[in-house]
Amino acid sequence: MKQYLIVAFCIFISMSLSAQGNSVQDKITLKTGEIYVGKIVLKTNDMIMLNTIDGTRYQFQLSEIEKMETETKPNTSKVDKPDSIKTTTYNYGNFGGLVELSGGISNAKNSFGWSPNTQLSLIFGNKNLLGKNLFGGIGIGYNYTFLATSTKSIEFLPLFVHIQSSLKNKRTSPYFGMDIGYAFALNTGNPGGSLIKISAGLSHKISLKSIFFAGIYAGVQTFSGILTETNSLGSFTYTGETTMNNLGLKAGIQF
Repeated sequence: MKQYLIVAFCIFISMSLSAQGNSVQDKITLKTGEIYVGKIVLKTNDMIMLNTIDGTRYQFQLSEIEKMETETKPNTSKVDKPDSIKTTTYNYGNFGGLVELSGGISNAKNSFGWSPNTQLSLIFGNKNLLGKNLFGGIGIGYNYTFLATSTKSIEFLPLFVHIQSSLKNKRTSPYFGMDIGYAFALNTGNPGGSLIKISAGLSHKISLKSIFFAGIYAGVQTFSGILTETNSLGSFTYTGETTMNNLGLKAGIQF
């Protein structure tokens, strides 16, 4: 009898140790062949959010998923891959970048009338700020305005904080963005000033890492220079500060 008890006890201990070394996990296979293993923490009619053991969070649209399974496997923080894929993991992290190009028109009271304006910007930051679809980072750009009333131009180097958010967890979603910062003047005689710009439009997820967006923007920026004011007494030239208004279209890629 004692022998049976000892055998039963050994089997129980073996099963317990085996259970401790394994866990029930969710397995998601994408249509691209990539396989992610972890725990599903959120599921809606449009998307699924998965946490891996190492704490990395992934978000997938249902349209990207080939199949979902539940399996028992050893605890590991590694993201599994098909045998045909030689890379180790697909842990992209939260660091990302953004390139955007905008074009429109600008004017400044007592300085110049509506003139063509363009800006190219490069931004780096966190693309999952606060654990949400919120990109936040620091950007730098080159802003150029060709004055329609003369052959001169006004150029600035904007340095700004950028925030951009997709408003819905869908492949195509409305977005809202904002820039706040300071524009350093590249022309002599035109000291720069503070700036703020807001934008809105549509964003479209083109891959797990990349999002294309396009929309409209409006902004204001202060700068100083030689200004000309005309009133009933005539025209007067003076040195002062004015505000440049900007309107136009923008497009870019978040990666």
